[in-house]
Amino acid sequence: MKFFSFADKREIYRIHVLHSLRGFASSIISVYVPIFLLTLGYSLSKVIIFFIVFHITGLLFTIFVCPILIRKLGPVRLIKIYYPLEISYLILLNFLSAFPSLFFVIAIMGGLAMFSYWIPVKILLIKKAEKEKMGSDLANFFVLPKVFGIIGPLISAGLIPLIGFWPVFLIAISILVFSYLPLIGISGREIIQNFDIRLSRVWSKLRERKSLFILELFDDIVGQSEWFWGIFVFLIIGTLEAPGIVGSLNTLGSIIFTIIVGKYANKNSKVLVPIASVCIAIVWIARVFIEKALSAYLITIVASFVMTFFLVSYFSTIYRTVKNQQEEEFLILREIPMVLGRLIVFGAILITANSPRLFFALPIFATLVFLVVFMSTRDKLAA
Repeated sequence: MKFFSFADKREIYRIHVLHSLRGFASSIISVYVPIFLLTLGYSLSKVIIFFIVFHITGLLFTIFVCPILIRKLGPVRLIKIYYPLEISYLILLNFLSAFPSLFFVIAIMGGLAMFSYWIPVKILLIKKAEKEKMGSDLANFFVLPKVFGIIGPLISAGLIPLIGFWPVFLIAISILVFSYLPLIGISGREIIQNFDIRLSRVWSKLRERKSLFILELFDDIVGQSEWFWGIFVFLIIGTLEAPGIVGSLNTLGSIIFTIIVGKYANKNSKVLVPIASVCIAIVWIARVFIEKALSAYLITIVASFVMTFFLVSYFSTIYRTVKNQQEEEFLILREIPMVLGRLIVFGAILITANSPRLFFALPIFATLVFLVVFMSTRDKLAA
């Protein structure tokens, strides 16, 4: 109960609790959405097309609709819109087997839901985080959902083979509704007053911060490639339990990172990013040779540690750089290279669908390019 006490806590604590509970709900079903589609008989290529529509919808929403909604409603109210959208998305998934024509409708609904959450919550995060505590604030934001979600994938791995997908989706929806409560005490009026993003300035703003947006492109290729790992493990092991076990083991590496490196990232993020990048490349090279379940699970723990190491260090550097410099504008415009990165990942999965291991070349290449760009621009980034 102490976790849910907000007295004498910084406002960012509410964001951490909100994000943790939402992450717990998401951990139960997110890794199983592509698996669910595969079990309905859709091919891997059709599943990837589903997520292409999902993310293109989200990008269009982010560019054309999200700025208007944030300006008129504020980020807190926009997050409130996320809840009915996400619940509708999960409910419609249950009806897909009976109504296949809903396939693209569900993808669109999912894209609207995800981006109506992530854009405003990132704006709140950077606004409420303290510059001197950016590393630990971001570590808590990334890792706490995984700590609270450690049993989520195990719940789904244990229950889905026994009772099916829909009852497990209902459990996730119930937790999702509960995650709404911390949102009630978060203010965001000051963000509305200073929020001004105009489409006419998008191209000039992208050019103005082109180095940051190039980093965002390759960062998201690396990050989104991890999404495919759960599907790949399901394909090589062939059991419904495998993705849930992978999701749970992902948490262990994140917890280990927080214990060992989390606070160090507050003041040394620029030093840690290159080290983490090299480690990511090594992990993906090792994954090429994975054949058995045990080795897949072990490399998952290592990869989770390394990815959390990378994300916390990198975002600490980037968020310090843009804080108090029209950061809302940056957080919305960065979705353009981020979604482009995801589309590159999805395209690579489609091309290598018959030989999935060939896909691993993409994150290795992207990590090395990211490292080169980061090293050439890090003098311009905040310390």
